[in-house]
Amino acid sequence: MAEYPFQLHHVAIQTANIEKSAHFYEKVLGMRRLKEEQSPKGRTIIWFDSGTGRIELYSGKPGQPLKHLWDPDQVGPLSIGFWVPNLDKAVRALLDEKISFIKLPYEPLPGERAAMVQGPDGEEIVLLEKRVA
Repeated sequence: MAEYPFQLHHVAIQTANIEKSAHFYEKVLGMRRLKEEQSPKGRTIIWFDSGTGRIELYSGKPGQPLKHLWDPDQVGPLSIGFWVPNLDKAVRALLDEKISFIKLPYEPLPGERAAMVQGPDGEEIVLLEKRVA
């Protein structure tokens, strides 16, 4: 049995425009698309592998547009964090893709470097250069 009985498998994100979000997670962040499926209620679901966990994108139900974008001032997920081996290289690549930054590289704590970008639905994505213990 693993040291930790509960290990993160995936984070599900409901998105207003699934194709735009799929492009972002696959082409911009470089995640591997695993599969696409339809739920019994007609939602499109697209799975991505980041190497250490999965992202599951959900479309809205057919005929029901989503009303709210990601909001850091409400209860629920605040951000999604990804480790990157070279923060400066990742930032340059995202700037080349014209991705909106919330914060360019900074030190949230001494000796740690991070940057924050905005995903397609306003989700905050934190890029961490050091694996935080």
